[in-house]
Amino acid sequence: MVRGGLPDEGPVRLGQVALPAGKLIAGHGDHVAWATLESVPGSGRVWAALSELHPQTGLVPVLLGSDLDVGAEFPSDARGLPDDVMRRWDTREFGGPEDPRGADGVDVAALLANRWRDWVSWQEGDAEAVEWRLPFTLEWPGLAPRQDAPLTAAERDHGLDVVLPRIRAASREAPEARVGLVAAGRAADLLAVIGWDGLTNWDFSVLTLTAVLRSWEDRFGARLIDVGSADLRLFVERPPRTLEAAQRLAAEQVVLADDCIDGAREIPNLAPRLVNAPIWTFWWD
Repeated sequence: MVRGGLPDEGPVRLGQVALPAGKLIAGHGDHVAWATLESVPGSGRVWAALSELHPQTGLVPVLLGSDLDVGAEFPSDARGLPDDVMRRWDTREFGGPEDPRGADGVDVAALLANRWRDWVSWQEGDAEAVEWRLPFTLEWPGLAPRQDAPLTAAERDHGLDVVLPRIRAASREAPEARVGLVAAGRAADLLAVIGWDGLTNWDFSVLTLTAVLRSWEDRFGARLIDVGSADLRLFVERPPRTLEAAQRLAAEQVVLADDCIDGAREIPNLAPRLVNAPIWTFWWD
């Protein structure tokens, strides 16, 4: 069954979860993931069940997001099309894998404080930009506090069964996804392990993002659930429950991505969307 920690090609059973036929996904000279050939019914619930099995399997599950073929003629605002049109996981290699231990020494608080200073510096003299960072001023507000109140069972089911499929459908992706498996120590390390290259036009690396994802995983129980070519979705077990906590979290997110939930780019628009939200979304141009 195992090849470098990954299942062999074909159907796979892990615990009580039976996955349909899958294939190995090539990286730079080696395989970096295993993925089903077709979408899996109830893919959100399947992801959750496989996540529970990670301590036994060493395999981090992920739902495969679609990707726009850069050589195809699609509308300029398109971020996704049906899975049978775009299969980046099958047709294009990822970048070179990174050792996630390279993120061990990253000071996330200092990193985000520096990005905040850069973010507000280019807004200097722009009266409208003052509203983008409300209720904060030029001073970095500090990391958002750890949240301890978990999703209720109803909130969790709604996030997996309704919210995530709705987000995928809004991006013109199939509501149900193909399921991937990656041999990694934790969900936050998955991007480095597969060599995800969605930050091509940004000034920080996948290891920097890995460090931030680890911090969100620790503080909010936020784990990667859906990975596309330039967009990510996280499932959040302990989202902020108050606007105040969500505002500080929004300050962390707006300095890291072009768009967050519902395309929000400013703190006053993003923060209310983060309160009780089971899914966070990010997109990079």
